[in-house]
Amino acid sequence: MNTIDVTIRPAALADVLPLRQLSIETFIDTYAAYNTPENMQLYIATNYNTQQLVSELADACIQYFLLYSGAVLAGYIKLRTTEEPPELAGKKHIEIERIYVLPAFKGMKLGTRLIECAVETATQQEFEVLWLGVWDENKKAQAFYTKQGFTIFGEHAFVLGTEPQRDWLMMLPLRP
Repeated sequence: MNTIDVTIRPAALADVLPLRQLSIETFIDTYAAYNTPENMQLYIATNYNTQQLVSELADACIQYFLLYSGAVLAGYIKLRTTEEPPELAGKKHIEIERIYVLPAFKGMKLGTRLIECAVETATQQEFEVLWLGVWDENKKAQAFYTKQGFTIFGEHAFVLGTEPQRDWLMMLPLRP
């Protein structure tokens, strides 16, 4: 199997425009076939505008990591500590809010590299649990997270545009 040159680094404010472009492209690739154009546009306009991303990059509760294949920005992961699932009360936890890889780089285990980055980051910061929400219709992503050791522990509503959807909550214990 060919190995590709991969670098993962924390995102900086100067990365906002490439991050925005990558976010939009990977979000459209993942969800456009399942949602209305209006709901996609509303979600993108709300969550991937430059001002929103600048705010997130400056927020101490949010960490972005960018994955490069050679010189190409091929994926990213966003970690945050602002959500509080009741099922994790009493545990120090961090969420993978977003993890995306460009279509041309899928199947190259870059998602696994991003999960490894999240586990390493969370472990260094002494979190007990790494968790995420995954759309209940996204069976491929669910299988990927299960393969990484995540298990379902609950569910919550996720609104894409104006449409409520259901996410499974999955967790990976990091220490006993």
